[in-house]
Amino acid sequence: MKNPDEFPTITTERLVLREITEADHEWYLRHFSLPEIVDSTGFPAPKDMAAAREELESYIMKLFRESTGIRWGITFKGSDELIGSCGFYKWEHDPHRRIETGYDLHPAHWGKGIMKEAMTAIIDYGFENMGLNRITLLAVSFNKRSIALARRVGFVREGTLRENAFFRDGFYDDEYFAMLRSDWEKLRGREE
Repeated sequence: MKNPDEFPTITTERLVLREITEADHEWYLRHFSLPEIVDSTGFPAPKDMAAAREELESYIMKLFRESTGIRWGITFKGSDELIGSCGFYKWEHDPHRRIETGYDLHPAHWGKGIMKEAMTAIIDYGFENMGLNRITLLAVSFNKRSIALARRVGFVREGTLRENAFFRDGFYDDEYFAMLRSDWEKLRGREE
C-alpha cells in the first residue's frame, strides 16, 4: 500500500468508502441486527451494545491496524451515514499475496448497483495498491443475490464447500469464488 499508516478513502461515482471507527458502534449494532443482514451473511446479530463494540473492534478496526485486511464503510457522497461495508480479511502477504473479501448492504439499497460499484472499487484497490494475486469470496449457498453479485463483478466459481458453517439450527454450504490478477487485467482491458 502507498502509505500503510493512513487509512485509504476510496471515492467512486456515487460513493465514498471510508474508515469505520469506534464512533460507528451504534450503526454496527443496528446494521448487523437487521434480519436481512443476519440471514444473508449467516452470522448471528450482536447480543447487545457491548458485543457490538467488541465485534466492531475485532472484525473491522483491528484488520487495518494489524495489516490482516481492511474494511470500508459505504456512504453516499455528501453523507457520512453508513449504508453497508465491504473489504478484505485473512490477508496472506508475500509470497502468496491472497486475501478473502466480504460485503453487506442495508436492504433499502439492494438492487441499485451500489455493491457492484463498491466491490469493483475495492477489487481495483486490492490489485493495484496491495499487490494481490488472488481474491476469494465465500457466499452462503442460499444467498442468491450475493452469488449473482460475485459473478457480475468477475469472480469465478471454484466449487462448493459442503456444510462449511453452522447457523441457527444446521449446517450450510458455502459457494467458493475467486478472482485472479490475470482475470482482473482481462476485465480491465475490455472496459478501457
